[in-house]
Amino acid sequence: MDLDFFEKIGLKEKEARVYIALLKYSPSLANQVAKKSGILRSSVYDYLDVLLEKGFATYTIKSGKKFFQATSPEKIIENFEEQKGRQLEALQQSVLELSKLRNLQEMKTKVEVFEGKEGLKSGMNLVLREKPQELLAFGSSGVSYKILPIFIEKWHKERARLGIKLKIIYNNVPSALERLEKGPKMQFAYVKLQPESSPSLAGTLIFNDKVLLTLWEPENPVAILIESATISKSYKENFEVLWKNSKLFAKS
Repeated sequence: MDLDFFEKIGLKEKEARVYIALLKYSPSLANQVAKKSGILRSSVYDYLDVLLEKGFATYTIKSGKKFFQATSPEKIIENFEEQKGRQLEALQQSVLELSKLRNLQEMKTKVEVFEGKEGLKSGMNLVLREKPQELLAFGSSGVSYKILPIFIEKWHKERARLGIKLKIIYNNVPSALERLEKGPKMQFAYVKLQPESSPSLAGTLIFNDKVLLTLWEPENPVAILIESATISKSYKENFEVLWKNSKLFAKS
């Protein structure tokens, strides 16, 4: 594939070569990525870090070793829409070509880590692509709106447009109350407040057979995706207990 295409979406030549290698051979160790991409092993870590930061790659730890994998080529569309807002038809065709390269049979990873703001956006957008009938969330203190205000507002609008019902439990803290009282109203959402809680940067999203754990650290936010029907069921049961013991919020 023409590497010039990747310059249009913010990836330099060697970053693109590493990304293509990940699409073909995920999950892989760094030395395997270096071999398949033709990049020196001493340099490949730098390019992997760039891809992690931009949301084009994730990693998981197995037996103490870090395995890297490419995120869905749909991430390219998300970047393009934010940065360019045009030429979408040509981009979608290129994404289709990249999707054919992805070795889905090798993607047996049950845990993925998304680093940085772009990585966290990828994790959040994955929720929308799954299109669950219902999304459960708890642990929020309203900090996501301070870190990614425009993205979060658009994300909620898209969630409502897709018909994804949200049940969310906020921590009963000033930052959460400020977001609920002064921030934009969330459509197709049911909101409750925990009776007693403390500020937290961590949040939890439960959907289908997945759980997305988010840490809204201002300098380096992180999201961890867990794919497990058993774990998801356990989180849903815990959520229902919290929901019953929380108070319905009504905007004044």
